[in-house]
Amino acid sequence: MDNRHLRKLFQFTDDDLFANRNGRLSENQKKRRAEQARAEQKSARESAVILFVIAAGGLAFGLTIGLNAPAPWIRTLFLILLGLIWPLAWGGRGVRILRSARSLNEDHLQSVRGRVRIIRQSDPDGGAEYILQVGDEQFDVDGNPTGVLSDEDECIVYYLKETEEILSVELV
Repeated sequence: MDNRHLRKLFQFTDDDLFANRNGRLSENQKKRRAEQARAEQKSARESAVILFVIAAGGLAFGLTIGLNAPAPWIRTLFLILLGLIWPLAWGGRGVRILRSARSLNEDHLQSVRGRVRIIRQSDPDGGAEYILQVGDEQFDVDGNPTGVLSDEDECIVYYLKETEEILSVELV
């Protein structure tokens, strides 16, 4: 198979492949990853702000009801549920989102070598989604890889561990 088709399907250059073979990212890949990480972190910050507002709203509501409720057991219930548990749950989700976005900056280049298996899955819109399985790893593929790779081809896939993003592929 012509490597030109592999480069086009997985959007990499010869320089990218050379750098990946040597265990590093190319300058192009570093630049692209930095842009993706910035966009992901911006989205994570926006999501976290929404979750923090939900946490604060629950806390305010719980404190208002809890401090003004006539019965002591109602005060206690609202203070525990909305004054303690609600903010911890929603705020904790916000913190987790921020931490996971921060971990995207830590690029860990991995490679897997093995026989290819192409898995076709139907999506709800009547189209198809493709999964490329190489060894024990599975990767979502944008586009149809069947014209470029065949089941039982042997290849090496260079990818990022955190996102499972394919950086480059070569047939062996």
